Amino acid sequence: MRFNPIDKKNRYKFESYIGWSQNWWSYYAQYKESVDKLVGLVESGTPIDTVALPLLFLTRHSLELGLKANILKLENVNQKVKKISLSGSRYHSLEILYNKFEEHLNVILKGKKVSQTTRNEVSLYLKEFEPLKNILHNLDKGSFSFRYPVDTAGNPNFNRNDKVQVADIIDMYYKIQPFLVFTENVLTEEGIIEPEI
Repeated sequence: MRFNPIDKKNRYKFESYIGWSQNWWSYYAQYKESVDKLVGLVESGTPIDTVALPLLFLTRHSLELGLKANILKLENVNQKVKKISLSGSRYHSLEILYNKFEEHLNVILKGKKVSQTTRNEVSLYLKEFEPLKNILHNLDKGSFSFRYPVDTAGNPNFNRNDKVQVADIIDMYYKIQPFLVFTENVLTEEGIIEPEI
C-alpha cells in the first residue's frame, strides 16, 4: 500500500486534458484501458481480491458506456424506438440498456436490407453478450454494489461467502468487444448509418 506522493520529476505525467474526452467512445476507451491494465496486474501476480471490485466496476461501467454510445447512435436511425434518458437510475441498468440495444438491432434487421453475414454476426454476438449482461446485472443491478460495501439501507451488498470467477467475466467481456466497438462501423458499411464527414 502506497502513502508517498508522486515524485516531482514524474508530476508532468499526471497532467490530463480531461476536456479532450468529449464523446462516449473516448470515455469508454479510458475505462477499457483501465480494465486491461488491472487484468495485466492480476496476470502478473497481483492478488485478485485486492482489485476485484474496481475491476468489476470498470468492466461493468465500460459496458454501460459502450451500450449507451451505440444506442444514442441508433436512435438517429430508429426514430420510432423510444429514446433512452441520460438521467435516473433506470439507465444505469445493464438489463435495460442491453434490451434497448437489442431492440434497435432487431428493428434494423426486420426493416432494413442487411447482409446475411451481418445478420448472423449480430445474432451470435447478442447470444454471447446476454450471459455477461446477466451476470453483471445480477451482481450489480444499479452500478452500486461494486462501488459501496452496503446498499442504501445499510445492508451488505454481498454475503461474506459470495464468490465469483472474475476470469469468466473478463473472458466474456473481451469476446464481445468487437460487437460493442464496431457495430456502428458495420452498420455504416451496410448503408444503415450515414457516414460522418
